[in-house]
Amino acid sequence: MFKLWSENNRKATEALKPDLEMRSLGECDTEERIIILKHFINKGWFSDDNSQHYVDKAVQKFSDANKASNFCPENLKHGGPHYSSYSNFLENCCKEYTHKDFRNIFLTMSKDIVYELLSYYVNELNNSDYYKHRDRFRNCFNDISDQFLLDIIMIEDQFIPRQEEKIIKEIYEPTLAILGDEKWEPVNRDLTDAFFEYRKNTPQGYSGCVTNVNTAVQAFLQIIVDGKIGGSDGIKSIIQKGTENGKLPTDKFTTEIFKNIETILMRERGKSGNAHPKQDYADEKSARMMLNLAMVFMQHCIQK
Repeated sequence: MFKLWSENNRKATEALKPDLEMRSLGECDTEERIIILKHFINKGWFSDDNSQHYVDKAVQKFSDANKASNFCPENLKHGGPHYSSYSNFLENCCKEYTHKDFRNIFLTMSKDIVYELLSYYVNELNNSDYYKHRDRFRNCFNDISDQFLLDIIMIEDQFIPRQEEKIIKEIYEPTLAILGDEKWEPVNRDLTDAFFEYRKNTPQGYSGCVTNVNTAVQAFLQIIVDGKIGGSDGIKSIIQKGTENGKLPTDKFTTEIFKNIETILMRERGKSGNAHPKQDYADEKSARMMLNLAMVFMQHCIQK
């Protein structure tokens, strides 16, 4: 294959890529959001045909779940949904208004509202080819996120903070896939809350992330050692019980981790978490460190 000019020319590479730092969707102005949205549409997303109502259904359900906030005023005023009397196809009048609301949310509202709506959209890719559609959308989303240096990427079943690709592939994805089992629902819930707080990109959000990570690790250990959540034992006591009864690994590497994990988690939680009067708010670096530490710890215990 003929080599691209940029493959042999560093200055060309610098000229081709915008000088951006990682940022949230909320930090993108309207013009950038229009460009991002157009890239999605050009790849075949967010433009329903007569047999697919993904945007319409997502907007309808999102609106219904958030009635008091009235994020979708066009859809509310229009009413519906209205279906053709000759088929089960949605009338164009409804699609016009749901797409207006979708576009308005994507272009003007906070990133949390946008990602919530996109979550509904992904859940509507639910025909017989759901996984194929979802994986294609994930690839498209992550490609756009990479090129615009957005701080969120999509994995198999949720949006998460961006990390190094190796960390995502080797730690986050396999660990979260295992935690998707019903057995780990309390852990998954706390981690989801941690990711949600992290995505706020605020000192308060990072502190909330630290608190939820600590709770997730404690719930994780309780399920492994006791088979259920609850009880007043702290992480240190649960680890001791688990190593004594063989529920947790006891190799040298793990022993060293156990010596430090409780200290680190408690220190960060006490310093910047929300459970106690904090010394200071957490920052992005410490919140991300806590997420990564928890993921490595859980993966190692699961692979016992």
